Amino acid sequence: MVKPLSYNRPAIFLALIVIIQVGIMSTSGLTDLDYSLRKLKYSEGSISEEQSFHGANSANLSVFDKNRYARIYIDLVNPLQIDNLDQFSMWVNPQLGTGSIQIEIYLEGGEKIVSQKMGLDEMGLSSSQWNEVDAFDLEYTDYKSLDDLKLNLKGKKITRIYVSYYNTGNSGVKATAFFDYIRIGDEVISFEALEEVDIKDGPSSATAGGLMTYTITYANNGLEPADVIVREDYDSRTVFISSYPKPDYGTLNIWTFHDLPPGAHGQITIKMRTLKPAAKASISGSVTGRGYASTEGLLSTEAESYMITNTVYITAGEFNHTASVSTRIRPIVGSTLKYGEHGSGDYQADEELAFSSTSIHAERSVLASSSPVSFNFTMVRPLRMHGDWTGTLQAENDYRDILWNDRYHDAKSLNLSYEAHIGKTLSYIETSAQVEGLADRILRWPEGFAETSMAGDFNLTGEARWRWANKSIAPDKEWLQCCPLGGEALQP
Repeated sequence: MVKPLSYNRPAIFLALIVIIQVGIMSTSGLTDLDYSLRKLKYSEGSISEEQSFHGANSANLSVFDKNRYARIYIDLVNPLQIDNLDQFSMWVNPQLGTGSIQIEIYLEGGEKIVSQKMGLDEMGLSSSQWNEVDAFDLEYTDYKSLDDLKLNLKGKKITRIYVSYYNTGNSGVKATAFFDYIRIGDEVISFEALEEVDIKDGPSSATAGGLMTYTITYANNGLEPADVIVREDYDSRTVFISSYPKPDYGTLNIWTFHDLPPGAHGQITIKMRTLKPAAKASISGSVTGRGYASTEGLLSTEAESYMITNTVYITAGEFNHTASVSTRIRPIVGSTLKYGEHGSGDYQADEELAFSSTSIHAERSVLASSSPVSFNFTMVRPLRMHGDWTGTLQAENDYRDILWNDRYHDAKSLNLSYEAHIGKTLSYIETSAQVEGLADRILRWPEGFAETSMAGDFNLTGEARWRWANKSIAPDKEWLQCCPLGGEALQP
């Protein structure tokens, strides 16, 4: 009784592939309130550094004619349920002329709630200094107050708010006032340059191992100096390179800004890299015996696309912000080498393999002949097996669009030897085969295609070599030699 052939092969499957959830996570600014100021025929709204209550800037509303208005247009990126509106206030610094304030609240579906105009004098605001105006103190058409409005419109959502400043003085006298620190719920508008910049910004895609730059925008939205703490959670497949400013001592992902003034904004720039496949291996093995053999190998320098996600957390007094950015790491287009044999009878194989992240090299020789073998699995009656030999060699360079595919099957005997090298600049294959059976060969490259089929007892040799030069693939050697020995050559 002949025992099954055993072949303890080294680990040669070195395909470097990473799989991760696919998706793009968006981020937002330090406020979810989008605002705009406009220049009209009789009025103008603009950002001013002349006066400020919170940060360095404020909104300057100037109205040049009686009964005209300047306006701050506010859109809520995330509509707010009106019953959750627990705070709505602003700071006003009257300058010239006589003015009044009116608030318009727009709900989903187009419904509009308008406050009655209230003069700055009626509200007791002092000129040339900052005064807080609480929108809950105003009276609204059909409603006594914002609290009454919330009670009657419970469940509805606010989508837009207009804050208008009217000139209610004498004709020809300009009315001017500064507006700052408009707070609606937990969101704040301070009219700062970085206020509507994304909290976290980064590339949408990058190459494996390439340099990526992320920007974090932070601020103190409170009314008192506060310690602002920025903590970045890096994706495990990224490597920190540098940042400006530098992280806290002893860390790579925490920045602390002590006593940051109210309204102060800043940015952190971080440079990262992803982990890039960088494996090298040299493998050799051999086997000799008689029985049933099945061997299969795969080497690949390709890698699939995947997503990395970095998340930032910002704590500043009562305000907390978080944002994430996902970057798609583009796939690595490389090379793949597949080979193997299976059949029963006498089998001898030797191989030497070399692998790196950019190239694959293999030298193999196989000598096999078909004959019946017996296995005794039941210990009662031996099982007789007789299988012809099948062998495959597939070398594919997706980077250069090259394919070499040999298949030998229904073979009584195989005597194969080949050397294959697949790389970005040079790829070549040299084969020599004595086959009693069937053989198919497919050869494809950018400039051509060849296919050969054979049956019988024949010698088959082939060599192909491609060089990457002048931005084109140049096959400097290509030929196929076949010497049939009492068999038949079949050309497709």
